[in-house]
Amino acid sequence: MTWFKDVAKIMVGCAIAWSITAAEYEPTESDFDRWADNWNLLIPPGTYDFVPDNVSFDLMFDPTFQAQLEEAGNQLDPSIEGMEIELAGFMVPLENQGDQVTQFLLVPEAGQCIHIPPPPMNQTLVVDAASNPTQLRDLYQPIIVTGRVSVGSQSFELADSGYTLVDVSVTTLLMDEEDIPVAPNADGDR
Repeated sequence: MTWFKDVAKIMVGCAIAWSITAAEYEPTESDFDRWADNWNLLIPPGTYDFVPDNVSFDLMFDPTFQAQLEEAGNQLDPSIEGMEIELAGFMVPLENQGDQVTQFLLVPEAGQCIHIPPPPMNQTLVVDAASNPTQLRDLYQPIIVTGRVSVGSQSFELADSGYTLVDVSVTTLLMDEEDIPVAPNADGDR
């Protein structure tokens, strides 16, 4: 799945500010490639091999194909247990204390879980920030989260998660609004 890499390339050239130091960071093509590769690490190899290169309209809405996609989205990769990973994505708060968030979902596109169906379980992470709460961000504010992966599904009212990130640090990505990747219909428009 290279969709995140495509979305990430749109963001090339946008300035990034580290929330702790406020120093600006100019991302490189390799930054976006790394983030895309890391999202893809969450999907076990071969999981989507059944998807043809050109998906027809009929196939896309075929109930059997949809069931295969759903099953593929539930596949987790136990080999990444304990791995340190860095992902760029969006915060969907689950628990907070005032403006400090102690637990949130990390999803690859803005607006997922709120206005549209959530991403697959293997593309949704629970971020445990209880030991180091982070500032609440807008649902459309991109962030970078670095942490250690724990493999295992959890269910929440908003979505199911396949992984948990612990020992995390969270950094805000400052981007122009028009450059932020938003899932189709995530803003409520049709």
